[in-house]
Amino acid sequence: MKRDRGSVATEMVLLTPLLIIMLMFVVHAGRAGQGINQLKHAADQGARAASLVSQPRMNSVAQQAVVDDLSTSGLSCMSPRVGTHFVQSSMSSSVTVTVSCQTSNEGLSLLGAHAVSMAASSTEVIDRYRAGG
Repeated sequence: MKRDRGSVATEMVLLTPLLIIMLMFVVHAGRAGQGINQLKHAADQGARAASLVSQPRMNSVAQQAVVDDLSTSGLSCMSPRVGTHFVQSSMSSSVTVTVSCQTSNEGLSLLGAHAVSMAASSTEVIDRYRAGG
């Protein structure tokens, strides 16, 4: 008869580091996925806010709306950059808000993960009856 005493403990010692690294990778991928959704929502909020004001105020209003939404959502966005682009045509006008930032890799140093750069944009038609001119 063979003696298998201690084989389960040996297997666990060998597999535990691999399982921890896999778990950290899942956390990293989840953070990136959630972060892009939150960034897209912030861009949507910025575009909607910018569509409701006059053209000279669009950039500042969009930036404030984006920063407020990112702080509310809890996304650890390092130095978010907000850009607005106004397009006017004979039929309608629109504003596009682009948000980009780098997310934190806090707690993932064992994986060797670097900060993830993300960007999202949203376009909103100008509400000509509510925009300030």
